[in-house]
Amino acid sequence: MAPSEPSGPGTVLETFTYTDRLAAEIARIRRSGGFLSLMLVDLKKGEGNADAAGDETRLTRIARRLRTSVRLQDSVALLPASIALLLPDTSAVEAGRAAERLLRVAREDLGADDGAAAISAGTATVFGEVEGGADALTAAAEEALQEASAGQIVRSRVLEGRPRILVVDDNLKVAQVLAEAISERGWEGHPCTDVKDAHQRVVDGGYDALFVDLVLPESSGIKLLRHAIAYHPRRPAVLMSGSDAQHDAIMEALEMGPVVFIRKPISMADLDSALQMFREMLPGAQRMRRA
Repeated sequence: MAPSEPSGPGTVLETFTYTDRLAAEIARIRRSGGFLSLMLVDLKKGEGNADAAGDETRLTRIARRLRTSVRLQDSVALLPASIALLLPDTSAVEAGRAAERLLRVAREDLGADDGAAAISAGTATVFGEVEGGADALTAAAEEALQEASAGQIVRSRVLEGRPRILVVDDNLKVAQVLAEAISERGWEGHPCTDVKDAHQRVVDGGYDALFVDLVLPESSGIKLLRHAIAYHPRRPAVLMSGSDAQHDAIMEALEMGPVVFIRKPISMADLDSALQMFREMLPGAQRMRRA
């Protein structure tokens, strides 16, 4: 499912459109990885202030003001009880900064006459595919919003999906066994035996790291790595081979970027070492359990 076009300044999404956009963004990071943040903004009522109709008017006015203060890829939506800001490719730290900036804009719009009501916000962030998808992100943002006092911003913890590793080998059994061993260690291993499919997958960017066989039918692991690194230079990879006879090719791969060479069959010690390298380089993977 492709993401819908960004709303851009001048548009406040209705609930139905916002729900579609959220689903599309969740599908995007499931396919391609990366961050997605959600900010919920609401009014905390002062003592004795129970003007629900007035609060609804204030939220509408704030939502319209915020639409001119967000990036083109962000979306503002007016929900029944809050304002939602959907922030693609935005980490938790960046979402917190955006919340501080946008709350200042909203407070200015409220003015002195509305001093009894104060703005609060809750933000939540997902990295990659997480269980529960859009529902999990929304629930985390709602929980953070409930914890926020008047004038306060509360950030939830980052919901981290398991990093995904593509295993490319023309031997299906080898690819499956290695992918299963990777998955048993808390990652997501995906076997792939089709070279053309592998080239498309590394371009799409849906994988955080790669295991690639040196010898592939009608291609080579060197060519695939060169293709992968051209699109994603910091994505770590392992080049595998049953022999180290192709010394020049192996050295070329090692000079491309964060690539290591491992002899096949891969021992569990070598696999753990490679995953440790990935863990140190990938955002969201540092706190994964070690084997």
